[in-house]
Amino acid sequence: MPLVSVLLAVHNDARYLPAAVESVLRQSLADLELVVVDDASSDETPTLLASVADPRLTVLTNQEQLGLAASLNRGLERAAGRYVARLDSDDVALPGRLESQVKRIRSAPAVGVVGSGILDLDGEGRPGALHRNPVGRTAVRFLSLFGAPFFHPTVLVDLELLDDHGLRYDPVYLESEDYDLWARVLESTDGANLAEALVLKRVHPGQASLRRSEVQESFQREIALREIARLAPDLGASEAEAAWRLGSGRGSVDSEAAAPYVALLGSFERQYGIDPEVRAAAARVLLRADSRRGLALGASHPARLAAGRVRRRREARAGRKRAASWLEHLAEPIAPLRVTVVSPEPTPYRSPLFDLVSERPEIELSVVYAARTVAERTWSVEPRHRSSFLRGVRLPGLARVLHHDYPVTPGIVRALRESRPDVVVVSGWSTFASQAAIVWCRVHGIPYLPLVESHDLGPRKAWRRAVKGAVVPRLLRKAVGALALGTASRESLVARGAEREGVRIFANTIDVAAWEERAAELRARRSELRARLGAADDDVVVLSVARLGPEKGLDTLVRAAGETRDARLLVVVAGDGPERPAIEALALARAVRLHLTGDLSADAVAETYVAADVFALLSTRETWGVVVNEAAASALPLVLSNRIGAAYDLLRDGQNGVLVPAGDVAATTAALARLAADGRFREQAGRRSLELVREWGYEPSVESFVAAVREAAAR
Repeated sequence: MPLVSVLLAVHNDARYLPAAVESVLRQSLADLELVVVDDASSDETPTLLASVADPRLTVLTNQEQLGLAASLNRGLERAAGRYVARLDSDDVALPGRLESQVKRIRSAPAVGVVGSGILDLDGEGRPGALHRNPVGRTAVRFLSLFGAPFFHPTVLVDLELLDDHGLRYDPVYLESEDYDLWARVLESTDGANLAEALVLKRVHPGQASLRRSEVQESFQREIALREIARLAPDLGASEAEAAWRLGSGRGSVDSEAAAPYVALLGSFERQYGIDPEVRAAAARVLLRADSRRGLALGASHPARLAAGRVRRRREARAGRKRAASWLEHLAEPIAPLRVTVVSPEPTPYRSPLFDLVSERPEIELSVVYAARTVAERTWSVEPRHRSSFLRGVRLPGLARVLHHDYPVTPGIVRALRESRPDVVVVSGWSTFASQAAIVWCRVHGIPYLPLVESHDLGPRKAWRRAVKGAVVPRLLRKAVGALALGTASRESLVARGAEREGVRIFANTIDVAAWEERAAELRARRSELRARLGAADDDVVVLSVARLGPEKGLDTLVRAAGETRDARLLVVVAGDGPERPAIEALALARAVRLHLTGDLSADAVAETYVAADVFALLSTRETWGVVVNEAAASALPLVLSNRIGAAYDLLRDGQNGVLVPAGDVAATTAALARLAADGRFREQAGRRSLELVREWGYEPSVESFVAAVREAAAR
């Protein structure tokens, strides 16, 4: 799910549309989708949209022209973001717009909609006058009595708020559909504006608001009088009309309007309290009609007003300068973003993701590996992405401490220098290459993102906790975000100072669709595959795919299977390792039916999943556990220990299996007994496993990676 859905409706606006689209896709906040509703354009608009290769763009096409409000409503139904931002097809968003507005709306839970200032942009692309609306929540509400309190193309709104209250644009209010919507939105939430101009609003003769200004004023008057009557029902119709005309600046200044305007202000303050920004705005309005009332209300001294005008002119000049620079940038073609990943070793669950990232035209990816393997892996991985392998000297004795080798690889400096990265992604903390890469980035001012696998599940030695607590927060403070395997590793980062919104998920995963398809084909041979394992039709095969090492909890699995006293249970372990004799002896002593397959090919492992009824992984430590993805994609119910990272994303306790404490034989026994006894639950749990793992395929992680490096480069 994107954080922000940017909603843009267009009808025959091919001249200005490219700048609007590019201004969204080049935002500093890259976690977005751009939903464009093409309202039956007959010019080059469809061709221009079709030429945009960015996968964040979604185009909805109306077969006949529906108008702005109906088109925006269609876009709202499609939007998937937490927030929705608006932009018109002839306007331009400045680069930090979404980032600033998301930060503002998240800083105050009571605020559900945020706008900003605007700079005019003429038909030739020259920035002009600066316009602002009131900033504070109360002042925004007061302004809504006279007109739209937000510039429409600047708005960012909470989509859940709109959905929860059934709020959409009303097509009846031509050219004022936004004012009507914001008036209804403010019945359920507060609104605010940022003073800074974050949008360039184009002013040209073709704008509907200029062509149909009389229609717009008519509907604006209708909506405003509706809101005034709701707030101040004691005001007569003519008094309400006079107060609105004075407050909105419509028509000639009439001193007779001052009294009803003050009465309306009184009604407002009785309900919402006295607010300095409201008082100042009201005083400025009253000065035009009745200077005595304006001064009495607290109008600023003329010198202070003059100083404010000077300040606004200075800010407008600075804004125009920034806008001109941004427009020049948008006119330039996008060069691919050079991203260098520093990783310990290639793995079959990470390398395919890098392959897919490298295929993205906007990314120029290089991966520098510390070694062919640092953990004595036996698999063979041939990356399709650009990659290089460092040569180094291994320091003896550290493998026992770090759970992997520690090759000293000074060549990392040269590799980074030659790759000329815009962004560096550093995998892990504990290799020389990763540590040196972070130092190099900080010395050269290159933004970096840590890619973290570790989590805080289970006990850690005191010295490990101390080192992690002292080092990691410092590294995170200098990073421009982070990537994590899943929920458990993200929570570990957040606990050490990372902003939750800045940590994206880059999972260890598999090609879920391909795995699911293969499993479906293999089910036709399920009886044959079970027979190979020595399983009868009514047996319950409990499979674990794991190295036969002490950290995999296989002793717990065997003991629990014995405790069930269920003769139908057959424990199958796919893998090999030093604990094989001990596991065989334990199974014999506990009268547990055990089948150890030894190491298997990928195809043979897939067949074993299909032959199984239950999957169990009871590791005492496991950063993720890709075998959980494989089991879930094979539609198996899961029994996982609470030390496995994948358990917190791919297991819903009681829905698709059972979460048990690591090393807890009694809890594991209960879980196996329940699954063995209830075939219907096994079937339902397997379907639920498949539903969950479908959200953990390659594409979400690739999109997350690309968004993270885009934002890092933009910052």
